[in-house]
Amino acid sequence: MENENKTEISEELAMKDLERWAEDNDIDLYVTTKDGDKLLDATAPKLIKAIQRGSLVLNDECEFEYTISKKSPQGFAGEKIVLRTPTSAAYMAMDSFKEQQSVHKTLALLSAMTGKDVSWFAKLSNIDYKILNFITSFFIAG
Repeated sequence: MENENKTEISEELAMKDLERWAEDNDIDLYVTTKDGDKLLDATAPKLIKAIQRGSLVLNDECEFEYTISKKSPQGFAGEKIVLRTPTSAAYMAMDSFKEQQSVHKTLALLSAMTGKDVSWFAKLSNIDYKILNFITSFFIAG
């Protein structure tokens, strides 16, 4: 894929990175069923796969750095963005959109987390948008 020359890391190491990121951001990666069982959130395997491939990397500040895939247009593909932990201002940016504008709200949060304009994300491929959306969903869920 986008990192053909990189060696994939094991699923176990990728999971450890995801768990370290979640712990650092006070995020619960597990959902509790009505029977009381704890299951890994459905989006986590996609993030683990991105970590394994090297497109999603946990940096020294425990922030994810994402490399935009070759599926996105020229000028975007290969660009690296850092997804910083959102501040209160990032959540306030979401408030400027109506409840029915969930994609706009997500893009506003992404914009605040990365410093990129909201319109920048509209040009990304579905593959890239989904990975970024999965990350923001953990912050939106509380």
